[in-house]
Amino acid sequence: MGEKIPKQFLEIAGKPLIAHTLSVFEQVDEIDLLVVPVLSEWKETLKDLLNGFSKPYLLASGGETRQASVANGFSLLPEDTEIVLVHDACRPFITPELTRQVISKIKEKGAALAALPARDTVKEVEEKRVVRTLPRERIFLAHTPQGAQYFLFKRALTYSQERNLVFTDEAALFEAAGIEVYVVPSSPLNFKITTKEDFELAKCLLERNLNGGHYESNFF
Repeated sequence: MGEKIPKQFLEIAGKPLIAHTLSVFEQVDEIDLLVVPVLSEWKETLKDLLNGFSKPYLLASGGETRQASVANGFSLLPEDTEIVLVHDACRPFITPELTRQVISKIKEKGAALAALPARDTVKEVEEKRVVRTLPRERIFLAHTPQGAQYFLFKRALTYSQERNLVFTDEAALFEAAGIEVYVVPSSPLNFKITTKEDFELAKCLLERNLNGGHYESNFF
């Protein structure tokens, strides 16, 4: 986004973006512990922010990749942990309801993620030329939270570390380790703030909510 500070610390509707995201998990009774990977130079800032939350938390070292950060966070979890969820700091519109649905699916099936069914026709393109049209009804866009039962998550991380494999999300990590992953339909509002346009949209939605307005958070 071209900013001088990490986007999760940008202020939006009166507080840092990551605070909006974490406040959702404060409302989910099933979540007992928050583990947040963070770069060392931002650790004190995050610590001050987290002191305002009621749930216990741990800070992990941020890694060079998403997977490395997740592995660092995972290593701090107590071994009696039942379920591990990973969520992007810059997806502030996750809801407690969707989070509980993902947790429920993990309890039932072992591993799951929130994912948005494709609404547009999807084209596979190579060098700006359409190679083929993919069946839209089989296409889902990966969102978070994503997660698995603790022992399955540990198995997947071990599998990838032993083979020096790196994946862009947890679902791909689980798939590579032979773990079946199930989908919970997500909401279009559960978008990841990546661009300045995303930030402006999030700002409008969060400020509207702060001022007593309402945005529809469930589209499924």
